[in-house]
Amino acid sequence: MNRAGSKVDWADPGYFSGTSRIGNTVRVLVQLVRPPRGHRTLPTTAGTLLILVTIGVGTAAFNSGQNILYLALSMLLSTLLVSGLLSWMNFKGCRWRLESGRHFRVGERSPVYLEVENTKRRLPSYSLSFVLQAERSGERAVLELERRLDPGRRERLQWDFRPGRRGRETLYLRGLVSRYPFGFLKKTIRDSFTREVIVWPERIPYQFFGDKAGRRWLYGHHRRKGEGVQLVNLREYRHGDPLRHIHWKASAKMRRLHVRETEQEHHQAFALWIDPSPNLWLEAGQFERMCSFAASLAEDLYQHDQLRTFQVAGRDPLRVSTQEDLFGVLDQLGSLEAAVPAAGNVLPEPASGRVRFLPGAGGVVNALMEEVQVGQA
Repeated sequence: MNRAGSKVDWADPGYFSGTSRIGNTVRVLVQLVRPPRGHRTLPTTAGTLLILVTIGVGTAAFNSGQNILYLALSMLLSTLLVSGLLSWMNFKGCRWRLESGRHFRVGERSPVYLEVENTKRRLPSYSLSFVLQAERSGERAVLELERRLDPGRRERLQWDFRPGRRGRETLYLRGLVSRYPFGFLKKTIRDSFTREVIVWPERIPYQFFGDKAGRRWLYGHHRRKGEGVQLVNLREYRHGDPLRHIHWKASAKMRRLHVRETEQEHHQAFALWIDPSPNLWLEAGQFERMCSFAASLAEDLYQHDQLRTFQVAGRDPLRVSTQEDLFGVLDQLGSLEAAVPAAGNVLPEPASGRVRFLPGAGGVVNALMEEVQVGQA
């Protein structure tokens, strides 16, 4: 049963989805005869040999009429039956979910966690295997529950996922497998949990000379939020704001955390502007390089407190003042596709300090500011 969505949602076999005991019992009996979609019970190699031996013993018992062979046949059949029932009991009461970090970047390993919980009151669970897969990149991993999972306990398994492509990626639990107890039958549950993430562009080396244009705006006085003394504004606290910026007196008065924004003088400030038009970016590889260049430059400018805004043509500009704003920039670059900008009244940032990206010869990407080349990747 798939209930994937937010972080707190779990997936489970779906045996007991109701609150009525009678209804749950009937549901279990029906599912034993006709398993739900995605549930399969198949013999393993050892199980196939056991089935062949059972058929041979049954044939010999029928032809000879010897009681010892009938006893052996009943033992073999009961082994298969008990194996199926215990495999079903192994899944009963288990639930699982995928958790992942905030950051995924091409070429860098990021942890993906599979959390398993046994909600049964008395019986533990054993020998569970989880097959995780990434849809776009094709990455695949098998996580084994190496020790038994006692009732009421949780176990967290880790997959170091290394994305191979930028964009929206879907991580999903391809299969959940149980070979408990004898390894004769393999019970599987397919596609029970999915999670969508955004993979940021790869960091690449580049050159950027912000002072090459030599304009007055580079060193002029700007009323810009920064580390100065003069107060510009008070706003509510956002995740990622430095604690030293909290205005405690105003926070106590308003009963919410507020931070102060101060004026910064003599400060370089840049606005990144991107035009994703397909008639501009004719080569897909060059478009990907542009996304990586813009992402790398945006991160470095933010680290030096020099990133003012980020804008994709046809969209509203994004003011960058906190780490969450930077994450929003990288999310946009991660999901950006070559497309004609939407028609509207959204105007680009003023040309002063605006860095735009254009394709160059030989697959390179150029960064221009006031029609002067200031960078290249």
